Amino acid sequence: MKSDNLGICSKCRAVVPATFETRDGQVWIRKDCPKCGSDEALVSTDAKAWQEKRDMSQYVVTDKTTCTMKCDACQRPHKPNMVFLDVTNRCNMNCPICIATIRDMGFDFNPPMAYFENIFEALGKMNPQPVVQLFGGEPTVREDLMDILAVAHKYGLKPHITTNGLRLADEDYCRMLCEARVPLRFAFDGRNADIYEKLRGNRPAYDKKMKALENLKKYSRRKHTIIGCAAWGFNDQHMADLFQYLHENRDLISDVGLIPLTENWDPGEFKVERHTTMEDVEKMVNMAIPGNEVEFIPAGMTYAMKKPRSFFRENPRSEVLLLAGVHPNCEAMTLLISDGKTFRGINHYLKRPFQKVATEFEAISKRIEPKLDKLDPKKFFQRHWGRLIIIKAVAPWVLRTVRISRLGGGKPIRSLLGLLWRKISNPKSEHGDFKARRPRAVMRVAMLPFEEQHSIDGARLENCKAVFAYEDTLDGKVKYFPACSWYPYRNPIMKLISDKYGTVRYGKQIAENPTTDKQAPPKATHAAPA
Repeated sequence: MKSDNLGICSKCRAVVPATFETRDGQVWIRKDCPKCGSDEALVSTDAKAWQEKRDMSQYVVTDKTTCTMKCDACQRPHKPNMVFLDVTNRCNMNCPICIATIRDMGFDFNPPMAYFENIFEALGKMNPQPVVQLFGGEPTVREDLMDILAVAHKYGLKPHITTNGLRLADEDYCRMLCEARVPLRFAFDGRNADIYEKLRGNRPAYDKKMKALENLKKYSRRKHTIIGCAAWGFNDQHMADLFQYLHENRDLISDVGLIPLTENWDPGEFKVERHTTMEDVEKMVNMAIPGNEVEFIPAGMTYAMKKPRSFFRENPRSEVLLLAGVHPNCEAMTLLISDGKTFRGINHYLKRPFQKVATEFEAISKRIEPKLDKLDPKKFFQRHWGRLIIIKAVAPWVLRTVRISRLGGGKPIRSLLGLLWRKISNPKSEHGDFKARRPRAVMRVAMLPFEEQHSIDGARLENCKAVFAYEDTLDGKVKYFPACSWYPYRNPIMKLISDKYGTVRYGKQIAENPTTDKQAPPKATHAAPA
């Protein structure tokens, strides 16, 4: 069947016809550019696993992909689950693999509060409201970050912050951020200084990150998410130690997202011996967990829980799945469960493979949806009647599916059921009147493709629920791009915003910070796709 799918030419950045090809157990995307000729990029090193995700999701390649990949002209209403917002391109690190800094972009993006007022007012009107992720650069280099959070809260939003964590090594700053109760996506690639020297050219960053995590553990009232970059030859050999650290600190860390190293740098700027794809990172995780009993499923399958979740929580959408996983080859996820000493793959506790179990649960959810559709979860009696319907359908299946004898006193199963039924209360902490952090028995692990423009395709972006938000300087309206298509368009758009609003400056503080990229020569920006 001929496909009308599209991709981006790696040379001229034009939107061109694209097809997937499988050979030697790998998946490649072939892009046919009328100007530059044929071009291809590696999508997956494991064609079998790549295809299995499509089979699990019952994904059918249609003969017509409606996505044009001309995101600046399309403005399709994506009804986003997650909204990323660039707040600065300044940073206190200078990673050679990063594409979101002054060095790479060639100009300073640090808009004033008026810009955020416009953005947050528009996001606050969405129903349901999306999760807002403050992004960069490094958001914590902004001295007015707390003011930005206050503006978001004014419009009813609950912002998260993606941070490299270096400023949290300052105990006073970490305490202040923790008092704001803001969820963090903390960038942490592993527990070894060599990783940061090889991957980010910044060996001292490791000690600062460890100090920051200690401070978080001391002052935070909530759990946070770890976001790590994963690459063969850089931190694959340290993956087991990373998960052991996460296990030891599962009272602080509830989830982890791993992003394959995306090769967005220009030729000669950075060298890798071996490409890393989504399925490669899944293999790293499987090798890192005792028993090798880890299986991943497309995160989009969790949307089967959307209707049942609505009877247990006001907002049934996940605040954890970063990219919302609406395409089978987008975000993937698994569950790790503690045996008290370390994490084990979920298959260790199941009588059937996790992929089959997930498919069964999806079928159960679809079967009871007609009954749930007749009920209003906002009404007390109907909400509880819906819960009884769900429990009646799920409980016998759980007993047939789970290896009860391996559950160690039932703690893991309680945590699994807790995904459907939130705990009503927790004991008070000895340090105050807030709820204490309890170690979780279940940790969610997600694989996240991100900004890999060389291998994205229109079919994957078509219904994307993760977007970057920005203000169109021509009409003042807030508009959106699917997260993975933002990079080719980003620089010209953010330059216009910077020219309109100017930049917030802190004079002496910037002059004294050698890592703001202020002295680095600007790189040429990439042209947007034609």
